[in-house]
Amino acid sequence: MEIAISFTSLLWATGLSGIIAIAQYILLTRSHHSERGLGTIACGGGLLAAGSITLVFLLNTDYGAAAAIVWISGLLVLLAGTRRFFARPALLGWWAMALAAAVFVLLLQSLGVVYPQTALSLMCLISVPVWLVIAYEARLAHNDEQWAVPRSLLLSSLLIFALTFLALGLGLVPQDNFHATLLITLLISQLVLPYAYHNALSHRLHTRLVKLARYDALTGLLNRRGIEECAIKEFRRAQKYQQSFAMICVNLKQFQEINQRYGFVAGDMALRQSARVLKDIAGDAAITIGRFTGNDFILLCSNIPTQPMRNMMLEIELSINALQIDHSDSSFHPSCVVNMVRAGVDGDSIYELLESLQAAILKRKAAVSSKSALSQEDLSALVSQIQSSQQTGMSVGAKPKAA
Repeated sequence: MEIAISFTSLLWATGLSGIIAIAQYILLTRSHHSERGLGTIACGGGLLAAGSITLVFLLNTDYGAAAAIVWISGLLVLLAGTRRFFARPALLGWWAMALAAAVFVLLLQSLGVVYPQTALSLMCLISVPVWLVIAYEARLAHNDEQWAVPRSLLLSSLLIFALTFLALGLGLVPQDNFHATLLITLLISQLVLPYAYHNALSHRLHTRLVKLARYDALTGLLNRRGIEECAIKEFRRAQKYQQSFAMICVNLKQFQEINQRYGFVAGDMALRQSARVLKDIAGDAAITIGRFTGNDFILLCSNIPTQPMRNMMLEIELSINALQIDHSDSSFHPSCVVNMVRAGVDGDSIYELLESLQAAILKRKAAVSSKSALSQEDLSALVSQIQSSQQTGMSVGAKPKAA
């Protein structure tokens, strides 16, 4: 009697967990409806939960294998959603044959070739490759992500479910405990899988937020916050291992004039192409590049000799000055000035080095402003000369007529 009551409780718990899983998948897709693959994952998880609920009602009948077809279909849809979630095409390929194999087993049962218990065992065996391929797709991270605990939880749970269904399909579980083991596996899967996908999504959003906070959207380089954090880490590491540390600043000259004359789109093109030049010159070297201000780039050089850095500075200046930016019906060549500060020479801390770079930037801007102010004074003097000449009836530079 106690065994019957516990088994009935297990049936109710499995059905209730299926309802909870469907609600979790609905909340997942409604809260982040714009994220790719979540709708497909919600459909697949919903089918898997619906198949479990159906199995609760059909488990003690001859039609339990029919419910297995529903959750095998859910696994296939979950596979397509997992592929989309990790930025791959939602193609099933030959894995869709698992559904055809399940239908064939159900047909054999209806013809009396196999017993219902054997058909259900075959259904469990058919689902094993689908569980494994979903785990394989979860192993391959998106290009914006790294290996983390949420993906480890998703992968490990998928592998455990695959091994459990393999044991059920091969008859390694005693017949008396077959139904209870199947229900417990489905119950745990309906509680763990939605939670694992929720965690994977949260990790992705956190990674994206970190990238937005530390990377420049226009050039793809580190922004000011990101380059300062990396500079502090590199400077501490250089001090710890007694290595050299230098910062190279690349300033695009007359950038404001480019924006005013050719437009902000042309200025953005100049920034992107300059950033591409810096990436190509840095190559695979251990050099961190960031966009410090609007038209200033910073390169962090750790444990690099002085002469190679000077050669790189010359290459950067020549390459950027040789750029040709084609915009609409016009083209222009940006120019740059490259400066370098070294730890122990221009400052003993990262903040002193940054202040030295900022002072150099302000000095260049002040020099450009003084030239602009001088040209304005010359223009005002020329206008005054023209006005005085008009008042005397003589043009500028003209000689008086002879009597």
